[in-house]
Amino acid sequence: KSHQAAEGRAASSEIALEASVGKMAPVAGMSGSGPSGLFVDHKKGEIPEIKQLLRDSSVDKDPKQKRSIMEKVVGYMTLGIDMSPLFSEMIMATATKDLVQKKMCYLYLSNYAELQPELALLVINTLQKDSRDEDPMVRGLALRCLCSLHVSNVLEYLVDPVVNGLGDASPYVRKTAVMCVLRLKDLSQDLIVERQLVARVALLLLDRDPQVISNSVHALLALQGREGLGQLLDKAMTVRLLKRLLDFNEWSQCQILQVVADFRPESDEEMFEVMNFLDARLRHNNSAVVLATARVFIRLTQRNPEVQRHVLQRIKGPLMTLMTGGPVEVAHALLTHILLLAQLNPGVFDDEYAAFFVRYSDPYYVQALKIQALVQVANKANHALIIKELASLVSAFDPDLSKAAIQALGAVALRLPSSAPLVCEHLAALLARRIPFVTGEAISVSKDVLRKYDQLAFSLLPSLTHAARASVEGTEAKVSLIWVLAHFANDIPDAPYLLETSIDEWEEQTDPAVRAELLTAAVKLFFKRPGEMQKMLGRLLAAAIADASNVDVHDRALFYHRLLTSDPEAARKVVQGDGGHVESFLEEGGAEVREQLMESFGTLAVVYAQPEERWLPDAELANPNHKIDPSVTSLAVAQEQCKPPPPPAAPPPPPRHS
Repeated sequence: KSHQAAEGRAASSEIALEASVGKMAPVAGMSGSGPSGLFVDHKKGEIPEIKQLLRDSSVDKDPKQKRSIMEKVVGYMTLGIDMSPLFSEMIMATATKDLVQKKMCYLYLSNYAELQPELALLVINTLQKDSRDEDPMVRGLALRCLCSLHVSNVLEYLVDPVVNGLGDASPYVRKTAVMCVLRLKDLSQDLIVERQLVARVALLLLDRDPQVISNSVHALLALQGREGLGQLLDKAMTVRLLKRLLDFNEWSQCQILQVVADFRPESDEEMFEVMNFLDARLRHNNSAVVLATARVFIRLTQRNPEVQRHVLQRIKGPLMTLMTGGPVEVAHALLTHILLLAQLNPGVFDDEYAAFFVRYSDPYYVQALKIQALVQVANKANHALIIKELASLVSAFDPDLSKAAIQALGAVALRLPSSAPLVCEHLAALLARRIPFVTGEAISVSKDVLRKYDQLAFSLLPSLTHAARASVEGTEAKVSLIWVLAHFANDIPDAPYLLETSIDEWEEQTDPAVRAELLTAAVKLFFKRPGEMQKMLGRLLAAAIADASNVDVHDRALFYHRLLTSDPEAARKVVQGDGGHVESFLEEGGAEVREQLMESFGTLAVVYAQPEERWLPDAELANPNHKIDPSVTSLAVAQEQCKPPPPPAAPPPPPRHS
């Protein structure tokens, strides 16, 4: 009963601490008092005034007035105002039984202890005394403040309070002590091993309080790595955590599920048993919990593709529901994961294509992901509707969205051959709109489509020829159009004369990419239409060789000139190659990167679409399996290490004298 009463006082004290903020009484003689005055007006010279009030013995007799003064100190500190001159007064203020005052004092000391290391040592005795207080809230606050002091030579004062806190009767103190072990890890890893702190934290996995268990899992991940924690979590421990999963808050559930994802079942029965435990978590309204559960399902079934296919069908519904009904930020994070699953498992999300249709109220970062998803879910049955939707997004009012939609049209055609004729019809219609950025993007996409489906040239060449007679904007569009004129010169009667316009504008056209493509196109066109191109090519090579503004372009022109004069037939083979027909593009690859991202499913790596080693600092990429205490390999070993030493043997009885 006394233990329950202490826990009740701790809970009520914590509630009182949160409720007390903003309810302090105004302090007489201080400007800007009260909650609304903390962040509004600051009078010069107010710090000496606060210091005088903190030293005033009459203020100590009025807890409400003392709270208001400390609230003002913490408020100014939050604004970035230097309140370090009050350090001595705040140290003396820690000698109070008011939890609100004590909490604000501890917050102040944690913030300014690094600036006043010598004075900070004076408060250690008070903190050590408070860590043995009868109130669990005071013990926990003192322990947290003690481990937050960034002061040298503080290690010797931390160890005993942390060890005692790990065995405290209050769960609030235990969960605080677990996190303090990580502070000791930063100070001395040898001390962690010497005092068996890893074993003590491991035993807290059996604790009755869910927050203590969650903190222990987090600490063990940092202390022992994923491999070391996996050794502690055998089948019995994993089932124990899963049975208590509902007792944890959402953040802790994600932490537990991250660990459970590394569990490797020995049989299919164990695999299905774990998934049955977690099936209800897929219906959770928190997207992080759903993603963490989905990660467990995917990793459990990665060795059984058939079962994994059924698992993906099971998790598809919850992901789509949260994506369509949540905030746009959540929708963006979920879309990145859905897109990854759709790329690695074609066909799973095809029947959900309508959910990826773009809404004009969506921000562009969501619209762009939906457009990419539409490309992945297109199939023979729905490609006509998807192409129509993409074409409807092209307008003169939103260049970014229009360009993304046009690129998606080309991607659908390259991915799905049966859709290519319909895509070409829409590209021809877009070229006829005469909108500069639409025309430029459509020309670039048309070139890629024609490289793979040259038999569809009849549907696009008239529109592209018409575009060549007008002005084209953009480097990529100009390069693409020049390539089309050279590659399909036999199908375009005016190809040499359309190219002549660009040759005559050599001095005005300074872009190296356009100049380089123009040289190659002129040589290629020379072998197809020599009578019309001979003089044009000579004029172009002379101008390019004489212009040394770009070394690459100059050297290419010199190379073509020497090749043509020495061996024209070799020049034909070099320039024309195998005809330019391609079966696939480099952008369609990336399977290795996607496999790496699947290992990080449910993390920022998927959102960034980059493996962790490409964006995490080197310090964060340290060996994840590094163990501080390799001797702790199971809970049984941890229990053995934490056994109290046996009592000393009793001395033998004195001999009897007759």
